[in-house]
Amino acid sequence: MPESQAVRLLEGRLAEQEVELARLRTEVRTLREEQQRVWASRDAGASSSAQPAGGDLAVRLQEALDRANERIQELEAEAGGVATLQAQVEALRLDLSRMEGRMTALRDSVRDAEAEKIRAIEARVQAVADLEFLKNRVLKKRREQQRQTQEAAERMGSMFGSLDDIVSLGDPSVRRGAGARPEASTATRPPVPDRRRERKEEEVSSSCRPRPSEVEWFVSVLWFLDPVSTTLKENRK
Repeated sequence: MPESQAVRLLEGRLAEQEVELARLRTEVRTLREEQQRVWASRDAGASSSAQPAGGDLAVRLQEALDRANERIQELEAEAGGVATLQAQVEALRLDLSRMEGRMTALRDSVRDAEAEKIRAIEARVQAVADLEFLKNRVLKKRREQQRQTQEAAERMGSMFGSLDDIVSLGDPSVRRGAGARPEASTATRPPVPDRRRERKEEEVSSSCRPRPSEVEWFVSVLWFLDPVSTTLKENRK
């Protein structure tokens, strides 16, 4: 049964008992007045034939008065019990109100804790995403550097291959349509530098330094061809 309905039932019962108490008190007053009249008539010296009837009436009135007083005491006791029960219900209602306030505060605290936990998880996920983005960016930059280094090495290799072709075309021992020319004496011809070793050293150094510009490349070619042209001139003499 809901609390409000129980309280209404108790209040209705208390009101009914108050009505019955008022009725019994009125009846008691009526009985006492009747009893006083009987006693007054008996004391006034009524006839002997009426005395037994008056005595019986007085006895009946006293019994009715005693029953009414007992009922009044019972109703007052019940009313006191109902009032006590009503006070207990009010106390329980107050405790329930306090408990509801505590439950509301607890729910708010749990909700705030859950919200804080969700914010912490979101921050952690964002940090992981940022770290992954930076990692991909670094890897992409590293791959780009490796690609540029590989392209630079390939360009340097093709450049030195072209230089070897130029040197072989300018070699006096080889002429178009004339067959092989006897090689000059190693004692009179200066030693030819080791192109393969120089190429490897140049590739290693080029992979460690930035890509040269077109002007630097042209200057390096001229610098490389200068001793070659000097050697060719001496051989032709």
